[in-house]
Amino acid sequence: MYVLGNPGDSARIAIIVLSIKQIPQDKSIPSRVAFLGLSVLFILLFIAGCGGQKSAVKSAEPTTTILSQTTSTTEATSTTTTTSEATATTTTSLPGTAAQDTTESIAGQPSSPLQAATSTPELQATAQRTLRQGLGGDDVRKLQERLVSLGYSPGAVDGSYSAQTRHAVIAFQKVNGLARDGIAGPKTLAALDSPATIAARHPGDHIEVSKAKQVLLVVKGGVVERIINASTGKKGYTTPAVTSAVDWKAGKYYESKKYGGTMVWSSFFYGGIAVHGFGSVPSYPASHGCIRIPIPDSKYVYDNMPVRSMVYVY
Repeated sequence: MYVLGNPGDSARIAIIVLSIKQIPQDKSIPSRVAFLGLSVLFILLFIAGCGGQKSAVKSAEPTTTILSQTTSTTEATSTTTTTSEATATTTTSLPGTAAQDTTESIAGQPSSPLQAATSTPELQATAQRTLRQGLGGDDVRKLQERLVSLGYSPGAVDGSYSAQTRHAVIAFQKVNGLARDGIAGPKTLAALDSPATIAARHPGDHIEVSKAKQVLLVVKGGVVERIINASTGKKGYTTPAVTSAVDWKAGKYYESKKYGGTMVWSSFFYGGIAVHGFGSVPSYPASHGCIRIPIPDSKYVYDNMPVRSMVYVY
C-alpha cells in the first residue's frame, strides 16, 4: 500500500512500524535504545521527505495561479463589432492593453486608410464634367479650342458656354452621328479625341448644304473651312437638292412678306431660297424652305457667298 501516493514514504513508515514492534520483544536495554534511536532517525527522515514534497508542491502553485490569471484574462476579453453598409469594424480590447482597431471591407479584405484617402482625388482627376450652355471654366475653354481646331464655330474662346458654343456642339454631334442636344457629355467629349470628318464634294470656293446631316459647309479651295449648324425646310416645305449660283443679296435685315419674320444677312439662290441667319435654328428641318443658320455665323457666311458663287444642296 502507498501512503500519500509516494512509494518512499510508504517504505519508511513500514520500517518504523516494524522497529517499534521489535522493542517489546528484546529485553536488552541497549537494544531497546538502539531500536528507539533508529526509530527516531526514520521519523526525522520521514519528516524531511514530507517537507521536501511540500516545498515542491508550493513551487508549483505559481504556475497554477498564472494559469488561472490567463484564464481570467481570456474570459475578460471584450469584443465590440460595428457594421455599416460600406464597412464592418471590429474592435478588440484586453485588460491592461491598448485597444486594436481592424477595419474590413464587406468582402473581408482589409482596407488601407491611405488608399481610401487617395482614391477620391484620383477619381476626381479622371472625371469630366458634362458641359452645357451657361457653364464656364477651363474645361469649356478647352472644348471651344478643340471645336475651332476641327472647323466648327463656337464663338469667342473665352471659357463661357454660350448659345453659339451650343450650336457648334450640335453641328459636331450631327457630323459624328451623336444625339443632337448641344450638351457635351461623355460620348461627345470622347468623340472629340477621334472625330469623324466631313469632306467637300466639289472643288473651289463655294457653299455646300447637307440635308442628311443638317449642316452648312463653307468650302475654300475644295477644303472645308467651317462647319455650321443649319436647319433646312420641314415637311411640306422641303428644301430641294439643287446646284445653283447666288442670284442676289439682301442687307443685314430682310423681312419675309410670305412667311413673316426677320432674316439676317440673306443670300438668295434658285429663285428665292436663301441662306440666312435666324433666331431659331433647331437640330432638325424646321424652315419654310430656306437654310437657317445661327445669327452669329450669318455675317461670315454672307461674306463668303458673293453673287454668282455656287451653292450645292444635297
